[in-house]
Amino acid sequence: MKKMKLLPKTFIYTFSMLLIINLSLHFMIYFFYPKVYLNRVEHRMETQIGQLQKKLKKTENDQAGKVMLNFARKNQLNISVKTERSQKTYQGMDFQINLPTWEDIVFSVENMENKPSVIVKKCVLEEKNGGKIKALVMCSAKPLKEATDMIEFLLPVTFSSSILFSILFAWFYSKKITNPIVKMSKVTTDMKNRNPDAAFLVQTKDEMGILAEQMNEVYSCLLETIQKLDEEKLKMVEMEKAKTVFLRSASHELKTPLAGLRILLENMQYNIGKYKDRDQYLGEAIVMVDQLNDMVKNILDTSKLQENLIEEEKTEIVLKEKTEKILQKFEFQIIEKQIEVIMEIKEGTVIMMGQEDFDHVWSNLLSNAVCYTDNEGKIRIGGDEKSVWIENSCKPLTREQLQYIFEPFFRTDETRNKKNGNGLGLYVVREILKKEGKKWKFEPIENGMRFIIG
Repeated sequence: MKKMKLLPKTFIYTFSMLLIINLSLHFMIYFFYPKVYLNRVEHRMETQIGQLQKKLKKTENDQAGKVMLNFARKNQLNISVKTERSQKTYQGMDFQINLPTWEDIVFSVENMENKPSVIVKKCVLEEKNGGKIKALVMCSAKPLKEATDMIEFLLPVTFSSSILFSILFAWFYSKKITNPIVKMSKVTTDMKNRNPDAAFLVQTKDEMGILAEQMNEVYSCLLETIQKLDEEKLKMVEMEKAKTVFLRSASHELKTPLAGLRILLENMQYNIGKYKDRDQYLGEAIVMVDQLNDMVKNILDTSKLQENLIEEEKTEIVLKEKTEKILQKFEFQIIEKQIEVIMEIKEGTVIMMGQEDFDHVWSNLLSNAVCYTDNEGKIRIGGDEKSVWIENSCKPLTREQLQYIFEPFFRTDETRNKKNGNGLGLYVVREILKKEGKKWKFEPIENGMRFIIG
């Protein structure tokens, strides 16, 4: 039974319950109906005897016989009266029985064939003048016997009909009850397989309809949560890959100057050739240590930026005001290289980003523009309601260089040996823009490069 499916199990339970009810009802009708009927007849006879006694109390003695006869006919009773001289019967039934005894006779339900089909009650009636009358009141028990015979005849028919009805009712009831659950099971199987189209068809407003609607809402929330978790998982995987690449690149970048510094110090230690002039090369060693220190600081700052996964609250940043403030940091380099800065930012242009994130991005882009712009070159800074951009005059990057320009520590051949720049600027810009959900494009233009944030 435990392994049986819901429909046959419900059918068996329902049919068994109906079968027990039908058996109980037919059993009660067969065994208790005759006894209940007999008790009601006896109680009615006692009531009728009381009514007869009241009438006789109000009737003259010479009218007593007439009263008893009318009463017997009206109530379909036989009343036998016994006096010292004679015995007389007032007949109200369509048959008469001569009884061998003047005692009570109760019709036997258990053995109806061998008992007289009458019920007899012995009583003493009092007349108006105080006289006593011994009487036997008889009532026919034939209706009870006929009813019992009819029950015996009909019980097999009614029981068979009730069994057939129970089977049909149990089947349709089981289908009605289990259909929503079976459908729910199929839909939950689709939900388990994460079918995005899986949903319950809500057709009713009862508890099943409410349950279906609630499960649809729960599944929708669950799908949304799973989707977010998958997206976060992909971000974490990408982040771990980026960290691995960053760590390898950082190790490689630090290894080269450290090796150069070691060679320089060894040559100074053993007084080899020109390195005997320790004062001169100690200064160079200190410069190399300072460069390594700056590189380590940039690497640590970038690492902190990677770990900061919490997106800043976005605010409206006034582009022109922020640009002018950042350009003040590069004023010396701009004057030294005689760079012309052209502002093409429309009044009121704002960009929605986190304040600190925008400072990192815009500072790096302006720093790169100033660093790589030709002497006496131009920098154009523009912005409108759709996008912001920075253009600078320089030798445009090749397609191959653009493929790797956002990788950590990547530098073009022309800038690889320059002291300024460590190859982390555009990498930091890319990571922040990805976190902020911004689109960007870095493309060559005529005699220069342009960075667009859209």
